[in-house]
Amino acid sequence: MLEAVVILPVAVLALAAGAGDPVRPAAREPDIDRIIHEMEMVRSRIEDLVAVVDHTVVTPGPGSGAVSRITLSFKNPDKLKTVVDGGREVLINGDRMWIYSPDIKVVEEYRFKDENQRRAALYEMSWGLTSPIRVLLRGTRRFSSRLEDGSCLVTVIPDQAEAEIERIRAWVDPQTWLIEKMEIVPGSGSPVELKIREWKINSGLPDSLFGFRLPEGAELFEPLEKGGEVLQ
Repeated sequence: MLEAVVILPVAVLALAAGAGDPVRPAAREPDIDRIIHEMEMVRSRIEDLVAVVDHTVVTPGPGSGAVSRITLSFKNPDKLKTVVDGGREVLINGDRMWIYSPDIKVVEEYRFKDENQRRAALYEMSWGLTSPIRVLLRGTRRFSSRLEDGSCLVTVIPDQAEAEIERIRAWVDPQTWLIEKMEIVPGSGSPVELKIREWKINSGLPDSLFGFRLPEGAELFEPLEKGGEVLQ
């Protein structure tokens, strides 16, 4: 279902002296363990967040796919709301999740069978932007480098050959230790690119933001349980 993998970022910054100056050594590559530690510390202090994300499915050939602007709101530990401009909305609150498709005016309601399923849904619906870093990196190989603009690029590759995700790359701001950009390459299908346009941390989001209200004219649909699992 979900691959508990996430990403971190880094890059290569070579420093060279001008003509006639002694050659200075290249900047040392950032340590992946330190990046993970710093990102984990930032996330551990997050009580709530809002992230504005540009989501693109990368298509072959010239150009790319259409960009979807998504606003993601999260309140620790179990509240999440994602809204696609003019499109689908997802709401998670406690042990339930609602998915609203405005084009057909249908709301699907799901109940999580346990805490693991809820955590998996929170990860999937937020691309790991709300999950603990160390948990997301279990069962992966991690590499880091420093880019010319000073940001960190982190590459994460799952150990399992049959993993649904082939590779994740994340560009991280070493000042805030927040992700600026992510590239998710699945084992099959098109890569996904995420650009975080705005982060707002600990602004005091009210619980009422995550309360479910059936949109006017929409029909509520509860999928049948299958194989003991409520989520499809």
